[in-house]
Amino acid sequence: MMLTQFKLKGSSLGKVLAGLMLACFVAGLMPAAVFAQAGSPALMDKPPAVAEEKKEEAPGAPTTCGPMISDTCLPITTGKFAMQVWWAMSLYPGVFTNNWRSVSPGGNFQTFFMPVKFIYGPTKDLETYVVVPFVYNWVNDINRGLRGPNNESSASFSSIGDITAVAKYNFLPEGTYMPALTAVGGVGFPTGHASNLNPGRLGQDAIGTGSFNFITGLNLFKYINPLLVHGQIWFNSPINIYKIHGEEGPINVRSREYLNVNLALELPVAKQWVLLFEVYSTWTWQNLNTFQGYQTPQTVIGILPGIEFLATDKLALAAGASLDLWGKNGVQKFTPMITAFYTF
Repeated sequence: MMLTQFKLKGSSLGKVLAGLMLACFVAGLMPAAVFAQAGSPALMDKPPAVAEEKKEEAPGAPTTCGPMISDTCLPITTGKFAMQVWWAMSLYPGVFTNNWRSVSPGGNFQTFFMPVKFIYGPTKDLETYVVVPFVYNWVNDINRGLRGPNNESSASFSSIGDITAVAKYNFLPEGTYMPALTAVGGVGFPTGHASNLNPGRLGQDAIGTGSFNFITGLNLFKYINPLLVHGQIWFNSPINIYKIHGEEGPINVRSREYLNVNLALELPVAKQWVLLFEVYSTWTWQNLNTFQGYQTPQTVIGILPGIEFLATDKLALAAGASLDLWGKNGVQKFTPMITAFYTF
């Protein structure tokens, strides 16, 4: 009887031991299955994470405010809207002569500029913008020989200047060796105060060119680590809408055609700070077909050193000063300026 019970107990014990061994075996398999299930999503999620990390860290041009005078090449992101405002004060230390010399301007002339630029990207690789400038001119202590008809020695005037609308298309993206290229077309409208001028205002009421200015050009950009290089070549063809009253009646006028050739270099020196250096120039030539207008472009070459600060992801600031170094038949300006660029 005891042997039978022992056999039964032994049989039960065997079953228990067999069950324990099976449970241990299954339990031993469970962690592998769990780790495999836990590992699968990690393996599936890892490639996108690595790809995105590579995208962020891929060598490319860092974000900057952009040049202060030269136009940019790369268009704004599709569907984005941005606004840029400049505050600039021009002082006139001299006037350029026909032989590239600077002489006294004959008085204390100043101009405050506040252009406002509205930018929009309607589609891929295309950017459009409109620039609306506010201009305030004033002069005092003018030389006796340059005074007005009633011996005026000071004057001032303010007005909206010529409004410019531009569209540019990035037809060639930046490559390993090739720069990005953008075609530019635009029109300057004669919205300034360029006619019916008052001699008593000593020329300070002459704001704007009084002409439709048709713009065609090319912008370029290349990132040559660590420098960001910007280039601009614009051909401007102004068509005057006003006439000069001559002795034999009104005379058709046409301002000189001119070429803008600008180069800008940006050097990021910290996460939020960028150094800027620009060389700007305007080149004009005599148009022999028509009489020259009252206001006409000049030939000038100058530089602008500046610094940029990236305040936030949407706001960038820049400050600098332009100085006309050489010129012909025009005014010489020294212009400290600041600008703010905000992306909505």
